[in-house]
Amino acid sequence: MPIKPALNTPNGLIRLISPNDAVELADYYNRNRTHFAPWEPVRSPDFYQHTYMLDRILEAEGEFHADKQVKLGVFCPHNQKMIASIDFSQIVRGPMQACFVGYSIDAQRQGQGLMQEFMPACLAYMFNELNIHRVMATYMVNNVRSQALLQRLGFEKEGYAKSYLNIAGTWEDHVLTALVNPSH
Repeated sequence: MPIKPALNTPNGLIRLISPNDAVELADYYNRNRTHFAPWEPVRSPDFYQHTYMLDRILEAEGEFHADKQVKLGVFCPHNQKMIASIDFSQIVRGPMQACFVGYSIDAQRQGQGLMQEFMPACLAYMFNELNIHRVMATYMVNNVRSQALLQRLGFEKEGYAKSYLNIAGTWEDHVLTALVNPSH
């Protein structure tokens, strides 16, 4: 079983999302519904309910114990509000040792360099504790904030996928990037 992360940065407490966070996770998505809409799939009304979030959290816990996913919440150290989400998913073992990363940040916190603070701690956990060799990330062509963040983190462009994901009801092209574990 993987070691549970408990990561601290000056502006965030980073840990696995737990069932006790269901209401907070629903609140995070509700207050950011408009902010996230251009970058995410169309969501059903149920998605924004704490009961739906509880089911997702329980599923993510099972995936964590199966070494398939690490769903992290970033919480404000002052008021414990969730301010960001970082999700390492589709973990593949064997000769690949890779996963994908997806992330979001509260609308009130964007543009402050916080993901640049949070992501290195999370990547270090994935590389050092879970021995992941390669983390992959994709971003929509017009998402300049994600492009800049991934470049600053050292992700390298590896390709371009046409009509890659259905985002906000439209099949969108994405840039494919990856970061290789620097100790490998």
